[in-house]
Amino acid sequence: MMFLRLGFGALCLWWLSSCSGTYHAYASMFKVALSADKDVVLPYDFFAQAKYDYLYVKHGDEPQVALALAYIEQDQLKWVSADNNMLVTRYGRIVRTLGLENDLLHLTNKASDPLHLPLSISTQSSYLRLADWQQGEYGYQVRSTFSVQQGESLQLFGQTLPVVKVIEQMQYENTSNFVRFDNSWQNVFWLEAKSGRVVKASQQLQPGAKPFELVFVSEVVRQFKAAGIAVPAEAL
Repeated sequence: MMFLRLGFGALCLWWLSSCSGTYHAYASMFKVALSADKDVVLPYDFFAQAKYDYLYVKHGDEPQVALALAYIEQDQLKWVSADNNMLVTRYGRIVRTLGLENDLLHLTNKASDPLHLPLSISTQSSYLRLADWQQGEYGYQVRSTFSVQQGESLQLFGQTLPVVKVIEQMQYENTSNFVRFDNSWQNVFWLEAKSGRVVKASQQLQPGAKPFELVFVSEVVRQFKAAGIAVPAEAL
C-alpha cells in the first residue's frame, strides 16, 4: 500500500473555491502525485504560485510523493493522503501517523521538544517523552540527545541554502515487548541558518522502521524569497 499520497479530499474543497487555472494546476498535481512507479518532482514555479503548503515525502524505498497541507491544529500540521491516511508534523518532527503497519499514536511532552526553539539546540540539549504505538507498546520512554553542525548547506531547486544540521540520537529507556536488535537510532534535521525553520528531515520513528525523508518545499520557497534569491521557474 502506498501510504503517502496527495490529499484528495482536501484538494476537492480547494478546487471548488479556486479559479479555473488553479483547478487545472491542482488536477495535474493530483494526477502526477498518484504515480506509483516514479518520484514526483515539480517545478519551483508550482510551489512559488501555490496558495497552500506542500511537502515532499519519501518513505523507505517507495517513490517520492508530494502532500498538500490539509489542516493546522495547535501547531500540528496534518497532511492527509488520498485514502485518508495521515502524517502529522510539529516543528518538523513527525508526532503521529495513521495508516502504517504500526502507527505512532501519541507523543507526550511535545512542548519541551528542542525543535520548538531550534537555534538554541546544543550538545547540552535533551528531550524525554513517552511514545504510544498501535501494536501494544504504550508509554515507551524515549530519550534524545543532540549534536549540531554549523556552516552546512543544501542544494535545493539548483540553489544553495545555508543550514544548520542537527543530529538527534534517540534511545528507548525501557525494555521492549518485542525482540529488537537495537534500542537506539537517529534523526537528522536541517534548519535554515537564520530562521531555524526545518526545511529537510530524515526521521526514523523507531528502531528498524523505514525512514521518512521530508522536504518542506513551501518553506524552502519562502526562505529563498526572504533572501531575495531568484530561482528559475522551471527549476526542479
